[in-house]
Amino acid sequence: MLKRFFDLLFSLQVTVIFALLYMFAQIYATLGFASDSDAWLYVYGRGWFEAIQWILAINLIGIMYKYKTYNKKGIFILHLSIIVIFIGAGITRYFGKEGVLHLRVGETSSVIMLQNKANPADVGVLDMGFKVKLDKFVMHKYPGSTQPSSYDSYVTVIDGNKTFPYHIYMNHILVYKGFRIYQMAYDPDEKGSILLVGKDPGMWVTYLGYILMTIGFLMSMFERKSRFQATVKKLRQSGLFALFMILGFAFMAPSQAISIDEFAKNSKGVSEEFAKGLVQFNGRIKPLDSLNLDFIHKITKKAKLHGMDYNQLVAGMLAYPSLFENLPMIYVGHPGVRETLGLKTKYASYKEFFNDMGQIKYMKQIDLAMQTPDRERTKVQREWLKINERLYVAYMIYSGKAFAMFPSPNAKNENYKWYAIDELNKLDPLTHRFYFNLFKQLVEGIATFDVNKVKEANKKIYKIQQEYSAPVLPSKSRVEMEIKYNHMKIFPSLIGIYSTLGLIAILIGFFEVLRTKKLPKIELTLVVLGWIALGLHTANMMLRWYISGHAPWSNAYESIIFIAWGSAFASLMFFKRSMLALGAGLFMAGMFMMVAHLNNIDPQITNMVPVLKSYWLLIHVAVITSSYGFLAVGGMLGLLNMVLFAVRRFKGMDLEFQIKEINNIIYLSLYIGLALLSVGTFLGGVWANESWGRYWSWDPKETWSLITMIAYAIVIHSKMIPKMKGEFLFSVLAFLSFFFVLMTYFGVNFYIAQGLHAYGRGEGDATWFNVLKAGIGVWTMIVVATLTMAITHKKK
Repeated sequence: MLKRFFDLLFSLQVTVIFALLYMFAQIYATLGFASDSDAWLYVYGRGWFEAIQWILAINLIGIMYKYKTYNKKGIFILHLSIIVIFIGAGITRYFGKEGVLHLRVGETSSVIMLQNKANPADVGVLDMGFKVKLDKFVMHKYPGSTQPSSYDSYVTVIDGNKTFPYHIYMNHILVYKGFRIYQMAYDPDEKGSILLVGKDPGMWVTYLGYILMTIGFLMSMFERKSRFQATVKKLRQSGLFALFMILGFAFMAPSQAISIDEFAKNSKGVSEEFAKGLVQFNGRIKPLDSLNLDFIHKITKKAKLHGMDYNQLVAGMLAYPSLFENLPMIYVGHPGVRETLGLKTKYASYKEFFNDMGQIKYMKQIDLAMQTPDRERTKVQREWLKINERLYVAYMIYSGKAFAMFPSPNAKNENYKWYAIDELNKLDPLTHRFYFNLFKQLVEGIATFDVNKVKEANKKIYKIQQEYSAPVLPSKSRVEMEIKYNHMKIFPSLIGIYSTLGLIAILIGFFEVLRTKKLPKIELTLVVLGWIALGLHTANMMLRWYISGHAPWSNAYESIIFIAWGSAFASLMFFKRSMLALGAGLFMAGMFMMVAHLNNIDPQITNMVPVLKSYWLLIHVAVITSSYGFLAVGGMLGLLNMVLFAVRRFKGMDLEFQIKEINNIIYLSLYIGLALLSVGTFLGGVWANESWGRYWSWDPKETWSLITMIAYAIVIHSKMIPKMKGEFLFSVLAFLSFFFVLMTYFGVNFYIAQGLHAYGRGEGDATWFNVLKAGIGVWTMIVVATLTMAITHKKK
């Protein structure tokens, strides 16, 4: 009886059951509650959730012994790493301390208020053993608004006779005597700071687990007797694994009357000349062409509207503000907000938001949204904040505040600050008058469609910029390349190129399978065209890197572009001998490129937010987005294999070899994708610990990454479970598992919209969110049904 109990407890079926329970608990926590505190109260902080984790850990130990994983070093280290991570997490949970240190300017304290997330009413205190004094609190705000751009605490640490100053801000935490202190919030009067303090004895144990997992994945791929190596041998492509590994290490307005139609017809030339000027914005010097594109996309979510491109729209707003203020240009994405505004379309005019006194009519809604903590904001409140931002951007254009083009004669001592037209009174009267007339000449040239006048004004302004700010000016070639980048529109063009090549390759692949006949010349043509497309993709990414000065995957748009690159690269480099596999990868690349250019994604080149200014960005994001490329290829191949199963069933054709061949490719794609996803997720945990003082906080994004890892681990191990090892089921699960990836990236960023990953946030239609949930639901039903059959079969 006891032996039967242990046989059942230490079985893969039980592992899958508790892994599913673990997943469902996390899904319930992220989708079932509107706030982080409720998720902790009902899920993460409950004893039953802890019990699931420990049962999984104990079960895994038994599985490792039962299947003698110690005979395969890579597999043993890989599974051991999971146990070490569980232990580290347990130490953190039971012995770690986290609390709040609230200081007013001039105040000193050594006591933090401990908080229990599972029970917010349970508040305790802890003496750190040293004191922290708040010397100064500095709030930086966006120009002309009450919105904070950053907030810094200047403190002094007092430990007996030892004292030292420290500057705490985002991505720059104070670490002392095991305590990690970072900026959390501030008092409304801006004279007090709220610091989060943590002490985590389990951190290094968890880090050890992360390292072991990386080593385990790598070793398991190289071990001769591993399933991964066995699958590689089944494929006819020579040197396939070596190629696989490459990716892991890669990668003032005139008074005359004019109509909108008249301006649209005659303004093309002057707007293009106007766009060649340089402007300083948010610490970056760039051509007006880029600023105009950024602004118009921010305001309208498009690059063209009412028959005018972005340069014409900005030029018109500057030259004829009273005319363009009545033009519907302000994008309103949320249907509920559109209803409040009484809109029948997605666009409202600038004037619709203001009363006769020039005050925003909806300031009450905007203020409430600002005062609501980020994690508790509703989608409607987020929309009001976005509208407020769009109105502010439009105001900056109309008023000329956006165009900081004029350096001070004393620019070097002012950190090369450039001034907009509204700031010229800070300069001496002679310079003020000279700059004012130059700007007036520029605007008058636009208003009268005088290209030469605009060109002359730009030349004079650039000469001044060279004289006073030469050390920080971008080179002429860099400026020209940035304008060309904006106008070439290579990324949007790749939507059709990748999709068309992918569909053709898929059709050719089906023809070859059904007719058992190869078309080598067509195959070669498709591969060559694919490499040309990938070359354009790569060159444009490198150009964007050159222009921005940082890796091109720091925001939602760039990361989707990189996922598309990974999908195309994986298919061309590793699967080019299979037209179905090649077509799947290229088609998925096209779909990702299409998603990147939907209206809810901002494509502009910007400076990075503070938390992203870290070398961890290059490592974490590159690894994790590369995994999405492999998982996308595996998912698409799963779908195509299902088609082959259908053909075999209804046409009675012998496709066994082809189906097995594709299944082997799917397995390799999923294994590499899971390895990259796991390592990338835990690298993100290390980054988070260095930035925010905690490596895991059950943030929705990191939680869904873990859910996705578990889902793919179940699929990978399904080959070892009776009734779950069929090739058709594996193809189905490979396809449906990609819904977890889509939920992790798009669902969290665009629908759940909670947590610390605010920089990746967007907006989306709830219909697609329901599609993602439905796909995950179907995956779950299939796994539960087949698992039930497996258990029943074993009992019989």
